[in-house]
Amino acid sequence: MTYDQITQRLVSLAQANGGVLTAEHVERDPELASEDPVIVSAAARGLDGTTNVFGSPRTSEGGWFPFEELRFTALSNTTALSR
Repeated sequence: MTYDQITQRLVSLAQANGGVLTAEHVERDPELASEDPVIVSAAARGLDGTTNVFGSPRTSEGGWFPFEELRFTALSNTTALSR
């Protein structure tokens, strides 16, 4: 998957989970788990830097996703976040 496809997958997962994307959602997703964690993490950090997406840094041990959660506050606007 490309960076843009990964970003869209993250947005889609958030939409499917009521606007909240957790580390567990990402790490258990077969498509994202099969990708390079560095690229998936970079896409998540890119989303965290946009309007209406707020990330909580990961505080628990284990796993590779850098956020406990990404919270999307305006799902109707998230399609504009994917590049």
